[in-house]
Amino acid sequence: MRRRIIRVALVAVSVALVLFGIPLALAARATILNEERSELERTALLASRQVGPDFLAGDPVELPRVEDDKQVAVYDASLTRRSPATGGPPTADSVTRAAARGVESDGVVGAQLVVAVPVTVAEKVIAVVRVAAPTSQTLTATLLAWAALALSAALALGVAVLVARHQARYLSTPLEALASAAERVASGDLQRRTEPVGTPELVRLARTQNEMLDRLCDLIARERRLTADISHQLRTPVTGLALGLQNALSSDGNAAAADSRAALVDALGQVRDLERTIDDVIQLARPQGRAVGTGPVRPVADLCAELERRWHAPLAQAGRPLVVTTQTDPGLALPLFLVKEVLKILLDNATRHGAGRVTVVFRELGSFVAIDVADEGSVPATGDELFRRGQPSGDGLGIGLSLGRSIAEAHGGRLALTRHQPTRFTLLVPLPSSPSEPNSTPAFDRMQRPGPRPAPRRPQSVRGES
Repeated sequence: MRRRIIRVALVAVSVALVLFGIPLALAARATILNEERSELERTALLASRQVGPDFLAGDPVELPRVEDDKQVAVYDASLTRRSPATGGPPTADSVTRAAARGVESDGVVGAQLVVAVPVTVAEKVIAVVRVAAPTSQTLTATLLAWAALALSAALALGVAVLVARHQARYLSTPLEALASAAERVASGDLQRRTEPVGTPELVRLARTQNEMLDRLCDLIARERRLTADISHQLRTPVTGLALGLQNALSSDGNAAAADSRAALVDALGQVRDLERTIDDVIQLARPQGRAVGTGPVRPVADLCAELERRWHAPLAQAGRPLVVTTQTDPGLALPLFLVKEVLKILLDNATRHGAGRVTVVFRELGSFVAIDVADEGSVPATGDELFRRGQPSGDGLGIGLSLGRSIAEAHGGRLALTRHQPTRFTLLVPLPSSPSEPNSTPAFDRMQRPGPRPAPRRPQSVRGES
């Protein structure tokens, strides 16, 4: 590309030099010729002053001294030379004969430039003064002028080459960087960016390419995150579904049909739950997923019963009890997806990484409901580390808690680690009738701050220890 830019610049400058150089060379030649003629004319006029009325009586003429390369001669009315023989030809030439008619004339005779001036007395031509100079002198001056023009043209062409090289580098370097970045991106390096330099158009092109790569990286990250989130959220339900179907298939005796039907009904419900989970996670992964609309709601009592039904058996197999307690109105409706998915993550986390009894407590905090999920284990890491995506802990993948916080924030809630030992996570859920406002944060801060709590309602244990 650089060579092409330089070649185009050289062609343009060359054409300009030709278009301006040829007329300028012709004008220089004409100027030099006119100056030479003017010089000869001045010499002829100076010599004509030496020719007086006595010239006709035969008086000699004293001609002025001139340069060695010039010749001055005087001719009488009969066009016969009356000056020394070295001044000109013995007989008048065509230019001298033309001047004898009373008109100043000039022209080229042989190898000489001739100017003839008539001398008149009483309106009668009595003599003609002829001045001549070799044309080689004019030719030499013309060639020198043309050489100067050629040297100037060469200098201009050299300057044009330097400017063209600089401009070619200025224009091609950003384009080469863009091409190199595009090749790196094509090879899989999506982090490659180009510095916006050069002309405004190239700066705009580089910024547009960088913005395109940023959007592409964001899109790929959202797709990967969506895949990981769906995989994480489907892992436990699919395992439970498979176990339920295996139990139904392994049953025998008279109760086999009833067990199979119950297992199929339960499997159908779990499949529908999976469909809703997939839809909600996909909605959350979209660019506008930070403002998830309100979905189905479920009373606190139903949510507690669902928790008992789903998590009693897995914890009992590990010899760990589950206690679900409500300190709020059991009929209070909460967002189903928010509570179900976040508690699924917290209880799965407690099952895998916790210890001892698992306690779930629903507490009312004004326009919010706080749900505490606690066990008797400990968390050595800080809250920021736990909720940082891609920070695996134990046999985890570093997705669950980050996804849980994303779901909570998308619905206007909060999820935080409120106690390290024994471990307690708290989910703050806004009531559907009172959407979260900016002043909801202080209530959450008061919930985390140690101190006396408001008098709770009488606990209603949904189920005792497993």
